[in-house]
Amino acid sequence: MDDIDELEAVGAEIGIALAAPASAVVVIGPGEQGTESLAVWHVSPQGMPVGAWIYPLDLLFTSPEAARRLLVLLERRAITALVPNELDDVLERITKAAGIEAEKWWTMQVFSPLECFADIVGCRAAYEKTVAAAKGELKNVADLAWSRDLNAKRLDGFADLRALSKVVVVAGKTPVGSSALTVVQVLRWLVRHWSETEGVKRRRYVREVHGEADPLPPSWLTAVKSGLTTRLPL
Repeated sequence: MDDIDELEAVGAEIGIALAAPASAVVVIGPGEQGTESLAVWHVSPQGMPVGAWIYPLDLLFTSPEAARRLLVLLERRAITALVPNELDDVLERITKAAGIEAEKWWTMQVFSPLECFADIVGCRAAYEKTVAAAKGELKNVADLAWSRDLNAKRLDGFADLRALSKVVVVAGKTPVGSSALTVVQVLRWLVRHWSETEGVKRRRYVREVHGEADPLPPSWLTAVKSGLTTRLPL
């Protein structure tokens, strides 16, 4: 059977093996009885929640033991949030409360769901160009057929991405937990579309140009790799 004929089928259920460790979703908001809290949800590379913790912010800012427990959940993981660039102040205060001198250790570990979406759109455009070029050189080259067209989608914030993904706000026992779970579900949606995107690399000629399939969008994968190098004195 022709290599191209064999590998034409592309869909959402590609089943690319994802070997990256769980990442951390960090959200700040009202916890039990309205107490300002920080929620951490660990999410697998498949987008599944695999662990959850909620701490009152005052405790994290004043208790070295609580601050250190929180940092254990984050130090070696990719980190994201509703608005990732708003994590700096909170993580800096928690690190200080833990008695650790490590200036902005998290910087290279933080990734944005919006950037992941841009990764998907950009890679799809590149793969489509490669397929179009292959049509002039090879036989039996089929057009790419995505389960959903993501081009020309202008996103100004996480709310726009959530709306595009059609993820409803997840019900939770606390508002902060609900927000964290909602981020997790959006990440799961991104993983599904990334898996479909990288599935195109089952076509040999696409793989030769763009390399082997990656387990996560580039910005997320970079954050994962950066996290693996972090060592805090905990």
